[in-house]
Amino acid sequence: MNLQQMRRNQLLIAALSSLLIASLWWIGDLPEVMYYLLPLVIFSLWIPAIMAHKQREGSIALNVFFIVLGITVITAIVRTVWLIGRD
Repeated sequence: MNLQQMRRNQLLIAALSSLLIASLWWIGDLPEVMYYLLPLVIFSLWIPAIMAHKQREGSIALNVFFIVLGITVITAIVRTVWLIGRD
């Protein structure tokens, strides 16, 4: 996969995920902390798309950073959905 395809895929994923998270944020009755967390999650979705050229270089430190960032985003989204579904 070349850099252009990788960046396009990451931009699509970030855009769709941002829309879905924004709709969860708008629909959900969440604790106050989650309202502060979701904008950070939306922002962090765009970091890999912006830094696609760095991902392609294959640095171990950057790959670990992106893995940790992805796990954090997934954890926050699962927690948000769980809180909305609990009510």
